[in-house]
Amino acid sequence: MVTIDERAFPVDPTNAEQAGEWDGGDGEYWATYHREYERLLGVFDAGLVEAGGVGPGDRCLDIGCGTGATTRALAARALDGSALGLDLSGPMLAVARQAAERDAIGNISFVQGDAQVHPFDASSFDVAVSRMGCMFFGDPVTAFANVGRALRPGGRLALTVWQTVADNEWLTAIDSALGAAEEGEDDADRYAPGPFSLADPDVCASLLQQAGYVDVGLEALHIPLAFGAVEDAQAFLETWIDDDLDDDGRAQARASLHELLSRNATADGVLLPSATWLVTARRPSSA
Repeated sequence: MVTIDERAFPVDPTNAEQAGEWDGGDGEYWATYHREYERLLGVFDAGLVEAGGVGPGDRCLDIGCGTGATTRALAARALDGSALGLDLSGPMLAVARQAAERDAIGNISFVQGDAQVHPFDASSFDVAVSRMGCMFFGDPVTAFANVGRALRPGGRLALTVWQTVADNEWLTAIDSALGAAEEGEDDADRYAPGPFSLADPDVCASLLQQAGYVDVGLEALHIPLAFGAVEDAQAFLETWIDDDLDDDGRAQARASLHELLSRNATADGVLLPSATWLVTARRPSSA
C-alpha cells in the first residue's frame, strides 16, 4: 500500500487519513460502482453549472471531482474554455479519464491532488464547483482559501453539500431497512470532517467568510435521488449491508430493502427524498 509520504502529490497532514481512504479501498469501491453513484448524484450537476454561471469561455475547477461527471458537465458548457477535475482518488480519476477519452472531450483534464495544499496557479479559474466534495477537509478555511486564490478576482464558487442526516430521508430509510446505525452528527454547530460537516448553514457560511469569500448564500434543495430500477437499486444497495450480519440478518436486510425500494418505485425508477444546500459565493473583485 502506498503511504502518504510516498505519494507523488502533496497532502496536508490533516487530510492524510482521507487520502488513504479515497486513494485506497473507498476510492476503489466508488470506482467500481461509478455508474450507480453518478446516477445518484448527477441530479445536482445542472444546478451547479447554472449556479456557477458557467459561460462558454470559462476556466472551470471541479473540487473533489470523483469519477468526473460534474467535470464533464462543466466542459460541455465551457466549450471554448476548460474544465479541470481535482481529486485525491487515483482509482476514481482513472474512471474519469477513461470517460473523457471515450467521449472525446478535448477541453478537460484531471489531476490527483489535495485541494487544501495543491499549488494552483493564482487567478487561473473563473469558477470553482464541488458536488459533495468539500465536506472532508481537515482544515476547511485553509482549503477554501487555497481554492479562492486560484479564482480570479470576482470568480465564483458553487457547492452542493448535505443538510443534516435527519433531513435526508434517503439515508435514514436505507439505514433503517438495512438495520444499520445512522451516521452521527453530534455537535453539528461546529465543523468536523465528514459527509455532514457543512450541514449547519451558519457553520458553512462562516467558514467561507473566514476564507475570504463574499456574497455567501445558501439555498435549500429538496431533489429526489435516482436509484434506477428496483432490481438495479437492490443489487447496488445490498453492497451496503454490514458484513458482520449473520445469514438470517442479511436475509432480513435484503427483504426490508426490497420492500423500501418497491414502495418508492416510480416510472422514473426508485426515487428517495434528499436535502442539500446549494452554496454560492465569490472571491472579492478587489482581491
